[in-house]
Amino acid sequence: MARIWIDLTTSIRWRRPPVGIVRVEREFAAHCLAHEPGVAFCEIDADGEYRVLSESRAREVLADAWCRSGPVATVSAAAPAPDAPRSRVQRTFDWLAARGPRLVPAAAYPLLRDLGRVLAEHHAAWLRHRATRRARPAPPTPAPVATQRSPAVQPAAGDLFFSIGLQWHHGAIHAYRLAKRTRVRVIEACYDTIPIDFPEYAGSAKQPFAEHFTCIAHTADLVFAISDTTSADLRAFYQRVGVQQVPPIRTVHLATPETHGHADADALEPDERAVLERLRGDYVLYVSTFETRKNHRMLLQVWKELHRTRGEACPLLVIVGMFGWGVNDLWAEMQASEVWGAGRIVLLHHVSDALLAHLYRGCAFTVFPSVYEGWGLAATESLAYGKLAITSDAPALREATQGLCPSIHPFDYPRWLSEISHWLDDRDARAEAESRIRASYQPRHWRDFARELLAAAKELR
Repeated sequence: MARIWIDLTTSIRWRRPPVGIVRVEREFAAHCLAHEPGVAFCEIDADGEYRVLSESRAREVLADAWCRSGPVATVSAAAPAPDAPRSRVQRTFDWLAARGPRLVPAAAYPLLRDLGRVLAEHHAAWLRHRATRRARPAPPTPAPVATQRSPAVQPAAGDLFFSIGLQWHHGAIHAYRLAKRTRVRVIEACYDTIPIDFPEYAGSAKQPFAEHFTCIAHTADLVFAISDTTSADLRAFYQRVGVQQVPPIRTVHLATPETHGHADADALEPDERAVLERLRGDYVLYVSTFETRKNHRMLLQVWKELHRTRGEACPLLVIVGMFGWGVNDLWAEMQASEVWGAGRIVLLHHVSDALLAHLYRGCAFTVFPSVYEGWGLAATESLAYGKLAITSDAPALREATQGLCPSIHPFDYPRWLSEISHWLDDRDARAEAESRIRASYQPRHWRDFARELLAAAKELR
């Protein structure tokens, strides 16, 4: 019987609340640990060698505590903290700002003033970070351990090797070498081809991604795609670049994230309860990394108009997610806007699953205006909580939400403003939509995802 091997490198290196790809690897590994006797785990070391992980180490990595990264962080202008004493560096910048016009040429002063502000902000952020680290209890001193490395993996020919994390970071070439050396059967993943098809939203990732997918074409015995959309996109890429032998590509839809229906507010950490205390009244929720492709700019424009026309009645926009790529200008624009100054936009980082459950249950509805997606876990999560999600018309989002959500072109500002206003104001329509979602949405559990992926892999010959 073929043994199952799972590369846990991504999960080991991820020490904050998991995003989609990390969650997939963790949930699949946890299912196999519980239900697949003899499953083995490994990680890639600095030399590109797969090293065996003990079962106890795998359990430690897959435990919820592995991904806790400190208290929830709230960023908004609604309730500024009392001013801390100015540091010596900050007082120096204050002095230069006051006397700069008399010390430097007039043409150069605006540039130096802005540079000083940036440096002062970075220095203040560093001071906050240092204070936070000092406030945390010191971790227990680990017991001395032997420095001997774990043995290299030795899978048998025909074993199943799952390499389904952030492999473009770790190097798909390692799985290629392992397959050539041992004749293990390799299962790779394709979550999306966005860096190739939409390079403007991925920085300099187009070439690394193209190389990655070309490499797995020569490595994988099976590639699982998370949606029919992603499967078609990967096939189209292989056709464009002329891959002669395309590996089997199988769509295995992702699961709906676990709902925490019985999460008790009293069980939350004090900082998490404080967040809920601030979110009174209607608010709209967007759960997504804060990056350019996720189209937060559209929401900012909509909320500017809602604040202009509604004033203090403007609802709160709550954005949950870490900072990503390409949003420096958007972040500056947001902080300079009147709607931000009025405290009607809040960013939350380091949000636990338990707190997220309360955020979903308490919101009026959710939004997901992303330009393009491979699936859309947060949109399905919204439906799992019985909440309406207004999404973009990206094909994968329509696929993931089972046709139950209003979908709008990501750049159609009038429609976004109209739809958000409608669902804010018409509570009866919102209740009817929620009732339809609860009756019609078909959630999919992680065990269903894991079983389907395992079945597809075990069919390999």
